[in-house]
Amino acid sequence: MLGLPIYLVGSTYYLHTRIGGKQVKKSLRTSYKRVAIIRAVTLLNSLTMNKKPTIGDFAHVLNRSSDVDKYELDLSRNIFKADGPEDHARLMEALGAVQMLQQAQAPAPQVQVPVQAPAPADDPTALKLGELLEKFFLLRKQLTQATAISYRNCITELAKFLKNPAITRITPSDITRYQEFLAEKGNSVRTIDNKISVIRALYNFAKKQGYTRADNPAEDRGLLTKKQRSKGGYAIFEKEEIEALFRSQFFKEQKKKDKDYTTAVILGLFTGCRIGEITSLKKDQFKLSPNGVNYITIRDSKTFAGIREVPIHPLVFNRIEEFINSKTDKIFKYIEKDGKGTGNAVGKKFARNIDSAGITREKLVFHSLRKFVNNELMKNKVSLEHRCQFIGHELDNVNVSIYTETINIDEVAETVFPTLEKIYDLVKASLYRTEF
Repeated sequence: MLGLPIYLVGSTYYLHTRIGGKQVKKSLRTSYKRVAIIRAVTLLNSLTMNKKPTIGDFAHVLNRSSDVDKYELDLSRNIFKADGPEDHARLMEALGAVQMLQQAQAPAPQVQVPVQAPAPADDPTALKLGELLEKFFLLRKQLTQATAISYRNCITELAKFLKNPAITRITPSDITRYQEFLAEKGNSVRTIDNKISVIRALYNFAKKQGYTRADNPAEDRGLLTKKQRSKGGYAIFEKEEIEALFRSQFFKEQKKKDKDYTTAVILGLFTGCRIGEITSLKKDQFKLSPNGVNYITIRDSKTFAGIREVPIHPLVFNRIEEFINSKTDKIFKYIEKDGKGTGNAVGKKFARNIDSAGITREKLVFHSLRKFVNNELMKNKVSLEHRCQFIGHELDNVNVSIYTETINIDEVAETVFPTLEKIYDLVKASLYRTEF
């Protein structure tokens, strides 16, 4: 017959089972097996519906005790027998109760409680940030001292902030916390982005060299868009400001007192070179092309594109030739100090020059000379390829960078010299040899 948890104790049947983790033991108050089965089914039906069973739950069974033999239900042998419509209805009720019983007795599904994955154990071979930085320096020997110091300062600060974990354990959330830490210390958004770019570059190196397979935690973490960075950078001098800069009393005084400074400024205006490229020049970097064009060969620069040949207009070279020829090796007196490059002293003096000229616009620095000459070349319709080679900018174009050769120095000179002559006209009154 039906496999229910019914047990005969003495002359009375009992229901003894577990529902919802609780033990249920109830007397079925009968010694007749068929009656006990029906009462058990009805009782289980009540229990699985979270209803407290009472004697009333069995009333229809007790009242029909004479009819209990009219239907037969045996699931083990698939026997379903009924005598008449009413008996069939009682059979269906019993079958429904049995199905609910089976569901109630089925083991409850295991609830998967989310468990936080334990932090991965440190890979004993994983590098620390400081160790990775040393390997970076070992293979990137072309870095300037100023750049190397800025990298070391940033990575040392990050390692201290994160308590020096292995590089494989640093996550994007760690970088976010570092950004917030920098902001709380009063760093500008641009400064924060610059430090994050150092971390990004170091992790790109780590992935390329196989020191980690993890994603770069500093990837896409910039706070400024490309457009915002462009707008928030150094300003570009206007023509009137260039004239005022060279006419200023400060510049006139420096032509007699500090020719290193004035020569550096002149080269900045007419070559578009970076301040560090200028102040680190040596005499053997000044060359003469087969066609008689004076030029500078830049051997060490901030970028690969910065390694280039830069023509010097003859009107300008005539003004600095005596100073250049008086040197035997290093052209300028400036030495690298505190990792700030050889141009730090010129930069500070240039700020005083701007004040002396009565120029009050913000974000004008020595680098603004480079922006000015590039802007003038563009306005005079010098091609992008010629401008990039003259200034030393990367040209992100496969057709140009892969399928064309470097433009020779004489052609570059022929292209840019007309614009440089126009710039010369702005300041020539301040560049007379007798005053210089």
